[in-house]
Amino acid sequence: MPFSLGRICLFMALLLPCTTPAQDAPVEIAIVSAPPYTRIDQDGLPEGPVIELIKRLFADLQQPYRVRDLPPNRVGLRLIKGQAALTIASEGNPGLSRLARQGKEPLLTMSLNVYRAPGTPAINNLADLAGKRVIAISAYSYGTADAQLAENQPATQKLYANSHEAALQMLLHGRADYLLDYAEPLLDHLKQLPPDQVQADHIRDIAMFWYLSRQYPHPELLDRLDQAVSKQRRTGDLQRLLTLPSE
Repeated sequence: MPFSLGRICLFMALLLPCTTPAQDAPVEIAIVSAPPYTRIDQDGLPEGPVIELIKRLFADLQQPYRVRDLPPNRVGLRLIKGQAALTIASEGNPGLSRLARQGKEPLLTMSLNVYRAPGTPAINNLADLAGKRVIAISAYSYGTADAQLAENQPATQKLYANSHEAALQMLLHGRADYLLDYAEPLLDHLKQLPPDQVQADHIRDIAMFWYLSRQYPHPELLDRLDQAVSKQRRTGDLQRLLTLPSE
């Protein structure tokens, strides 16, 4: 009995190697610069320890990818539209959780600090910011700290800056009582100031995770990434890669 065209196509398909769109098309990773972990080099390309980690993880998965450094609001828009598959953000991020699924393996932790001018009362916890004017970075998330600040009574008045440098300048010019920000992106800016011009109170360490867009058609990618991160942690490569020189 002769083969029909449909049977020939099926037979040929069985002989071909099995690939998925996730394996063939580059996965877009949209990130927000957080020096010194990620920054833009002289050619306008992302670089830094986290970029090197991404390179190793995706080499392990044998998965093509591309990294785009974008403002926080554009990262969210690309996740909504499914144009970006992945980003890296703080644990328990309420805004991202509606758009993306959080991974299980932390990539790194960042220190959340409150910065103040000398003579301003020290901050022991977020409740101490009740009734205070606090600078934050526009479109940034500080994990569960955002919800805790929102519960303060009297209310914490938040003022927003478009960058870490602008936020620091607002504090130096007395625009607010305190600045809430991650320590690592502020390191280079603080080094340019006279000693003790700005003081810091450590609030907590916040873990950063992969987030996979809910629009991405291959949700198994998140589990594969978690496994790759776990492997890097077991070998100690992750710790060596992400430990900053000053630590």
